[in-house]
Amino acid sequence: MSTFYKWYNARLATRPILTQCVTTAFLFGAGDVVAQTLSPDPALKGKYDYIRTGRMCFHGGVVFAPVVIQWYKLVSTRIVIPGRPMLEALARMAVDQTVWAPVGIASFYVSMGVLQLHSWDQIKEDLRTKWWRTMVGNYAVWPAVQFVNFRIVPLEYRLMFVNIVSIAWNAFLSWFSATSIEQSMQTLEKAEHKLEELEAKVEKRI
Repeated sequence: MSTFYKWYNARLATRPILTQCVTTAFLFGAGDVVAQTLSPDPALKGKYDYIRTGRMCFHGGVVFAPVVIQWYKLVSTRIVIPGRPMLEALARMAVDQTVWAPVGIASFYVSMGVLQLHSWDQIKEDLRTKWWRTMVGNYAVWPAVQFVNFRIVPLEYRLMFVNIVSIAWNAFLSWFSATSIEQSMQTLEKAEHKLEELEAKVEKRI
């Protein structure tokens, strides 16, 4: 870990934007690897879609990272509350989650659709059926993460912090974007049912 930390700092000092874009692409791809490896869809067992992973890498390194780098700089320079670090972090998080989160999630579905050569009607349908459900999941995870990010993590490491946390989140996004809304809802319902069964067994033992 210390070797990677030294390497990352050295690259960050010489080529900060390129370094952050490359590492973001890699970690977005890692999220897709997790999604495909752990996919509950029996049709995907024994198969691996390398092009899908490539799409995630492209979105992370070419679309997501350059925008977020500038976004974090903007938030950090424009939202400043001297002597109130907790309030400052809370304000930055609130702006991030009300302004960037909706746009960022929409850009993900548009980017995936364009890379898959979908028609604009198909892309709009994905946005209509999946955007809000993804936003609900976003608000269950990211407000707390971003509060910590803006409160503790130095500006130059914020994207890396988000990328590390995002491995699981990107796995969810990759899986959710690659399945129809009916399939994804069925899978979520099955997972909820299994969780309820597990909770019932635990309660009986108690």
